[in-house]
Amino acid sequence: MRYEVDSDGTSFDLEIQTKDKEITLVTESGEYVFTAELVQPGVYSVLLNNRSFLVGICDARNGRVNVEGRPMQLEMLDDIHLRLRELGWEESSESKAGQVTAQIPGLVTRIFHKPGDEVQAGEALFLMEAMKMENEIKSPVTGKIQKIHVAAGQTVEKGAVIIEIA
Repeated sequence: MRYEVDSDGTSFDLEIQTKDKEITLVTESGEYVFTAELVQPGVYSVLLNNRSFLVGICDARNGRVNVEGRPMQLEMLDDIHLRLRELGWEESSESKAGQVTAQIPGLVTRIFHKPGDEVQAGEALFLMEAMKMENEIKSPVTGKIQKIHVAAGQTVEKGAVIIEIA
């Protein structure tokens, strides 16, 4: 599987291959073959070039890991997310915090809330089908839904305001 990795401000392409217990990481700078054994939940013993490293997954959702006690921030984008980024799906710094807009054209298939509902940041707001994939769109902020501009089954263009939260 191919990824783009951003680690502490450095970006590189990465391909991950697995065979039996071996994991191979392929980058521009070479191939790295290692094994990883789960030591305890969230902690792995990694054997690379006859050296052992302890790797801790601090918070997988936020990409925080520790390698031998050194904290690192990782962002990994797979092929699907790289394609979505190419099509402009990334969050825009121009959007208002409480306005949820369509990042690409698509079909709103389901809306989970109604005006007046309280929502938490990260809570699912609606489902949107784009590029034959259904994406769960989450709230960028905690607040109350003020207005819903679309209905389930409606097609929207890129940039269309879907939901307003205050």
